Amino acid sequence: MPEPELVARCHCGRATIRLPRKPDYVNHCNCSLCATTGWWGIYYASEELLIEGKFDEYVRSDLPPDERFLKVLRCANCGNPTHWVPLSEPPYERMGVNARLVDPALLEGVEVREIDGRSW
Repeated sequence: MPEPELVARCHCGRATIRLPRKPDYVNHCNCSLCATTGWWGIYYASEELLIEGKFDEYVRSDLPPDERFLKVLRCANCGNPTHWVPLSEPPYERMGVNARLVDPALLEGVEVREIDGRSW
């Protein structure tokens, strides 16, 4: 029996990210952004993902400009944070996908790493 397809899907279903495989781990970060959005991070190279939908973006304004490295993309319809990308030009060696948008049953057994982002 083939493994179920791994898809991160926003609340309204208009934004989807097809994942190539189960992630090696899920990051649970407690920084102010992750804590307020409920973000759980999983990571892939941009070339591995199929991203579909319309998005708006957010770059943290609470950090000095030289400490801003990524933008968070959100479904333009429902506002769910879907993924982040570096502020550099693609392709990206590493980008984040919101694991909260993947069926939790499909992530069973994946290591969870607690990240103390508030201390950075």
